[in-house]
Amino acid sequence: MKTPDFPPDESHRLSALDELALLDTPPEERFDRLTRLAARALNAPIALVSLIDRHRQWFKSRHGLEAPETARDISFCGHAILREETLVIENALNDERFHDNPLVTGDPSIRFYAGAPLHDHHGHRVGTLCIIDRKPRSFTNEEQTILRDLANLVEREFSIGELRDYYDDRNRALNVLTEIAVDSSGETDERATKALNIACDYLGLETGIVSRVTEHVYTVHWHYTRQSEQIKNGTTLPVEQTYCSLLLESGDKLLAIEHMAESGLSNHPCYANFGLEAYLAAPIWIDGEIFGTVNFSSRSPRNRPFSATEEMFVTLFADWVADTLYRIQRTETLNKLVTQAPGMLYQYRLWPDGHSSFPYTSPGIQEIYGMDAEEAATDAAKAIARVHPDDLPELLNSIEESAQTLSQWQLRYRVRLDTGGWSWVEGLAQPEALPDGSTLWHGYITNVDERQKIDEMKNQFISTVSHELRTPLTSISGSLGLILGGATGPISEKTERMLDIARRNTKQLRHLIDDLLDIEKLVSGNVAFDTSVQRLDEAAEAAIEEIQPMARKRGVGVQMNVQTEDLYANYDIVRLTQAITNLLSNAIKFSPTGAVVKVGLLQAGDRAKLEVRDQGPGIPLNFRERIFQKFAQANSTSSRTKEGTGLGLAITRELMQAMGGEVDFESEEGSGACFWITLPLAKPETP
Repeated sequence: MKTPDFPPDESHRLSALDELALLDTPPEERFDRLTRLAARALNAPIALVSLIDRHRQWFKSRHGLEAPETARDISFCGHAILREETLVIENALNDERFHDNPLVTGDPSIRFYAGAPLHDHHGHRVGTLCIIDRKPRSFTNEEQTILRDLANLVEREFSIGELRDYYDDRNRALNVLTEIAVDSSGETDERATKALNIACDYLGLETGIVSRVTEHVYTVHWHYTRQSEQIKNGTTLPVEQTYCSLLLESGDKLLAIEHMAESGLSNHPCYANFGLEAYLAAPIWIDGEIFGTVNFSSRSPRNRPFSATEEMFVTLFADWVADTLYRIQRTETLNKLVTQAPGMLYQYRLWPDGHSSFPYTSPGIQEIYGMDAEEAATDAAKAIARVHPDDLPELLNSIEESAQTLSQWQLRYRVRLDTGGWSWVEGLAQPEALPDGSTLWHGYITNVDERQKIDEMKNQFISTVSHELRTPLTSISGSLGLILGGATGPISEKTERMLDIARRNTKQLRHLIDDLLDIEKLVSGNVAFDTSVQRLDEAAEAAIEEIQPMARKRGVGVQMNVQTEDLYANYDIVRLTQAITNLLSNAIKFSPTGAVVKVGLLQAGDRAKLEVRDQGPGIPLNFRERIFQKFAQANSTSSRTKEGTGLGLAITRELMQAMGGEVDFESEEGSGACFWITLPLAKPETP
């Protein structure tokens, strides 16, 4: 008897057999059907699907034979897997390899044998589909073809099983990753250690490490191990003394070593120092740079290569770690910035039942409202209670209006200090409607007490100076008028020119003082408005009539186009005429000689809209954000050649806001500008 030799690829063949995961599994009809068919088609009493293990041949399916396995060294199939062609023994008694084999001399008394090799998807011969007879017989080429065809069907079942196992493994791996990803319990370090523990269980390895690599230093960032020799977070090693160096030097997306002693890398310092046989690692990329690695290892070698699913698992695990570390870094950066930001950054939530809270606040809430973030996260009542009683109604109304219209919230108000006084604060936030009907604002509140005091001092100074200047300017202007009118006698032509310049400058200064007083009264709320529901075209016509002398002097025409008739709004005709006149004045000043300023009146939704469109140079981009600020023209280089106080648009904005309206503009540099004002439409009053 001749014992079968081992194939040259024996170790890989055994690994392939293990990956099939068929050894010692229960019978399956999908294989039994094929052995029955083989026995019937080829007229054989015995048909087997035989798998050749290390020391045995085990029958996944057997027809006509009771024994589940036999020793490999006496197997016929052990010889059959040494060749690609079907092994045919027509009479075992005449074959020196088998004539004294126990399976020939004893039960089952084999005389005829035909075995077709079975391959896995890599081509490794893992077993045979064989038929056996107790009497000698011949085996034709057609019968060999039938046996081969049936063997191909067995291999197809291998592939189906492998595919099923592959997807089962993938699902298991993804389930494990999902379990890791959705776990939000505990601190980050605890979750990371738990995740490494779960990953080690899945991979069947002892140790899992998340490393940080900086320059030439390897640092244990997080870890889990079953080894008796414990590892500590923060432990450092030279990179070249770790397997991590192999991964980084290769530039690959993965490094997998099943048995370091047989890999040709056993001279690596890490193997000498730690004796790690199995190793699987992937790099951690954050913002395009390598942070470090995720690596799993064991001192015991693996009996099979790492599967594609296991490699995928480690790659995705590294992505999860990268995402976790990225969020930690961004959170730390944000916390540092938030800590340095003046005032408080916050989210404020208002529920439909009126309850409110601050889901998030920066530490600055202590400075603004004298409470901590945890307390504010459940209820905002304490913060609201610290608002000055005179400012509270306006605050609540502004919040309600912002919630209803989803418009930006902005307000300046007073809050009580821990010391007992009051401090001015200012807030700005953008609302967001949530599916449950609540509103969430994102914004900031900052202390503006010093700014408020400065503004009050500035306004008081402007008011005082303006009042003090008005009387002497009136006297000077009157005196200049009398002199130019000849009340003091004849004057020379040169003197008349000088006095005329003085009178024009005096007039310009009086306009400035009037504007300063207007803006001061508007800001302080001391301007009385006599509003009533009126036709909007009345104010437009009054403004056009008032501005005509200026337009004629500059050679600019003014045309009005009423696109929507009978538009009514609730306004003060004197104040609205002033606002429209300011827009017309600007349009005329910036229009070239011979141009036409067009005034349009139309309905825009539930509002009346009046447009003033010029043919001037347009508004520079760098000036647009400041255009409604006080003295904006005086601060704009492009406007210095145009006379004016720079308060007209600021006054217009205050006037429109006071009457419940708005003012805005659009402009394309070089193609003119269009300013417009809007007011809510109103129904005319019945007599």
